[in-house]
Amino acid sequence: MSRAKHTFGERVKKAIGIEGDTKRVVFPMLNYTATNISTSGASYFFSLYYIPFLVYVEGLSPSQVGLIILIKSVWDAITDPLMGVITDRTRSRFGKHRVYIIAATVPFALTFFMTWYSFGLSGHASSNAVMLYYIAAYVLYSTATTVLTVPHTAMLPEMAPDYFLRTQYNSVGYLMNSAGMVPSFILASLVLNFVRPAKLTVGSFFGSVLGCFTHSLDPETVPKSHYMVVGLVLAAAYIIPLSITARKCKERSSLRDRFEPFSAGYAFKEYALVFKNRAFRQYFIISILYMFATGFYNSSKIFLFKELSDTYFLYGIINIIAGICEASGFPLNYAITKKFGKQKCSWITTPFWIVSLAIILFITGPKSDGGKWVNVVLIIVHTILYNFGLSGIGFTTTNTYPDITDVDEMIIGRRREGVIATFSTFIKKIASGMMGMFVLTGLEWFGVNTASSSATTMRGSVEGGRHAYEIFGPFFGAHFGIKFFSAIVPLLCIIGSLIALRHFTMTKSQHTMIRAAIATKKKYGAVTLSDEDRAACEKIAGRKWSEMWLGEQPEGVTPHMLEQPQDGKYAILEEEKAALAAEIESARQKAL
Repeated sequence: MSRAKHTFGERVKKAIGIEGDTKRVVFPMLNYTATNISTSGASYFFSLYYIPFLVYVEGLSPSQVGLIILIKSVWDAITDPLMGVITDRTRSRFGKHRVYIIAATVPFALTFFMTWYSFGLSGHASSNAVMLYYIAAYVLYSTATTVLTVPHTAMLPEMAPDYFLRTQYNSVGYLMNSAGMVPSFILASLVLNFVRPAKLTVGSFFGSVLGCFTHSLDPETVPKSHYMVVGLVLAAAYIIPLSITARKCKERSSLRDRFEPFSAGYAFKEYALVFKNRAFRQYFIISILYMFATGFYNSSKIFLFKELSDTYFLYGIINIIAGICEASGFPLNYAITKKFGKQKCSWITTPFWIVSLAIILFITGPKSDGGKWVNVVLIIVHTILYNFGLSGIGFTTTNTYPDITDVDEMIIGRRREGVIATFSTFIKKIASGMMGMFVLTGLEWFGVNTASSSATTMRGSVEGGRHAYEIFGPFFGAHFGIKFFSAIVPLLCIIGSLIALRHFTMTKSQHTMIRAAIATKKKYGAVTLSDEDRAACEKIAGRKWSEMWLGEQPEGVTPHMLEQPQDGKYAILEEEKAALAAEIESARQKAL
């Protein structure tokens, strides 16, 4: 029996791309990625329902909602870099990162609930007052999220120092994302779309439950109290995974770390140094174009379903299909990454994404009778291809980020996980925020009319005679605007991201060599590399060897030749890994 369990467990680990001992490798992965359940679940719920909630339920105009998102993104632009510097400079017996996860757990849940409930303000105050409340709630939620996610992301390079160990962590992270997204979606569908049957029987009850997933109600008909209930229950549920990471995910103490005095000039210098890293500049372009593509699409998605294709009644089942298709891309992406490197999967799966966006251009607007099912078919095919295809570049950028930290250390000689991680979260937030404002205001300009019966409705800020279709002709109406923001602009961004990806060429062996060279430099004071390895370092960093910390040779120190790897492994890295594991285990034992 035990052997059968052991075999089954090994098969499961192999299927999801995990290698190593269950206690020493798997459990730490699960503890670290538990936070993904909360952050991805909350993010997914926002992406599906926040714009419809504010526009169709609270009655705000698209331009007002765009302003809420814009102000939140500007606040992120201030707090994200600041949090990155703070976490890198933190001295705590709990480590530089974990202490903030502990502190942010309850505020994250509380502010999440606040973004879905106005405490009776809506319906009794002006639309501007309601908008100001949601600006405040969203900014508070964003602050709590920053305090949580920046240190959590920055912790990964220390938790997983190896090239493919990081890929395994991120692979488990993808599974945890689904573990957060699926329950959030199921609960939201049940509460938001449930209609009490006129005559309650067992059959009518289960029929209504099934209808929650197969037939979404028009958002204008969903009571506000439904959103309040979902927000409250999810907020309480999200505390549990965060608590697991806060309690179980140990890291070394940072009490012995020393930092130069903090100042505004210091902070500016820290971020200016990041852009001197060629690998980071490439990663930045790839990531921001990817986020622009998804940001444009996500901001206009609700209008694609409700205003253009008239298929919102399928919103529930469509999102189930979307989740299945995105998850189905993970095993393929992992297998490709493990065999060919972290960039290859983007080239194989992204064409599906491109085709999916092109399909939107063939949707001709709401139809009646049999013709309506043409749009249904197009939307389903689009959803399948879109969610399978977008996983490629997303997988590449997620797995590439931790490696940038090692290149940065090669250049300046210090670990700056927080600063590097800040740009990972900053790119996502600023992209979605700026795109949200641009898309929602732009859709209003193209003539998308979302006015509802809500008492707080403001019909928008575009005056008559100034709409796009009034200036340039009827072709540039609401349907063109939706296609422009959900298909045309994302297509251009994806193509740009693929072009930038061509220039990012760091391989697994090169990354391992860089880490071994850094470890050798720290141990002996100076390191000598072969001409080939030195050229690779210069190409990856975009700096001359003499301009990097790794190339410095202090007086009186004899450079140590980088050892040759045996079976692709460097002895110095194995020693470093064992020392780090022992230090973390010591911290865990002290906590017990």
